[in-house]
Amino acid sequence: MPTSYEHQINKLLDRFNFHFTKSQVKQVIDTVARSKDDFKRDVLNAVGTNTDLQNKLNELGLLALQLDTRQVELFNVTEQADKIALNSLFATLPLTTEQSIIDAFPFPVENVSLLNSLQTSRVYPVLRDNVSFGGETYKRIVASVITDREIEEPVPASHLSASGIQLQNADTTFMMKRRVRTQLFHVIYWSENQSRLILSVDRASMSRTACQTQLFIMRQFLMANNVDHGDPINVFHAIGPMYDAADGYITKVGHVTTDSNPVRIPLKGNQKCLKQDSYHNTGETAGYVHAKFAVTKKWEFPVANTTRKIDIEIGLMGHPKMLDTSQPLTDFSVNKSSRLDDFNFAIEKVLLHLP
Repeated sequence: MPTSYEHQINKLLDRFNFHFTKSQVKQVIDTVARSKDDFKRDVLNAVGTNTDLQNKLNELGLLALQLDTRQVELFNVTEQADKIALNSLFATLPLTTEQSIIDAFPFPVENVSLLNSLQTSRVYPVLRDNVSFGGETYKRIVASVITDREIEEPVPASHLSASGIQLQNADTTFMMKRRVRTQLFHVIYWSENQSRLILSVDRASMSRTACQTQLFIMRQFLMANNVDHGDPINVFHAIGPMYDAADGYITKVGHVTTDSNPVRIPLKGNQKCLKQDSYHNTGETAGYVHAKFAVTKKWEFPVANTTRKIDIEIGLMGHPKMLDTSQPLTDFSVNKSSRLDDFNFAIEKVLLHLP
């Protein structure tokens, strides 16, 4: 069953910010909406009879499922036999015959009953084609994986006893956890010219641990299809150089002090960059920092002819023990990306800072 236009626009607004989605839609219809509700109303009033708008939503849907927040692993594939296996996979991989996924694509399945009927942890390949970004053409496979994620939310009053309601009215909040069926979209990119294989998995409010499980599922999928991709690139040693580089803004840092205490410092309040706060002015320059094991860094790009900016953020989240062991850091996050060239920018930044 195809998805409703309301479902489509809701997903785009969830994945992209309001201003980006509106600027893209304005390429095909005129809207002066200043709020999400007004914008949705304008789109829904026009989309039923506007083929260009329908195509634009599908175009944005395919872009959205590749971007927003991703967990990424990079592989340098140099053996000719492995390259041949990858080329064969990207040329011959059968796509899923699961009709509910096909009908909804490039959006997630809207019907909850259909979604619940799909098998979890199974890879459903949906699209196999080529895509260009960063001046390179990549072979691309888009695959869907169904998973159950746990969310925490306040307990509805209807679930509480009279005593519970009384406590809730007295500034007590009861929380509950429930499992929610979620459809993720993962992407595999392969450039033979660069010998580069990229696994990009969908975070979609998932924890990093859950995303590492998804990366494992995708690696297993490749191996089951006779692709020996080798080990992911160890990006741990990019942390220090990325922090030291003069560009961008540090939004989170993890370091070990000279007395061996691990410290994680997030950006607070109206701070722009952690290099400008008291930590940097006292701890860093006074020599109290032994080494860094994690960093998150953000860059901003102005949008032409507007006062807005587009953010792109990279998170290299290692552990203190990695400073003293050979355990690698093989995955990193790319946050807030809304263009494939932003995604490529993040990858090139990580590779640039590797020794």
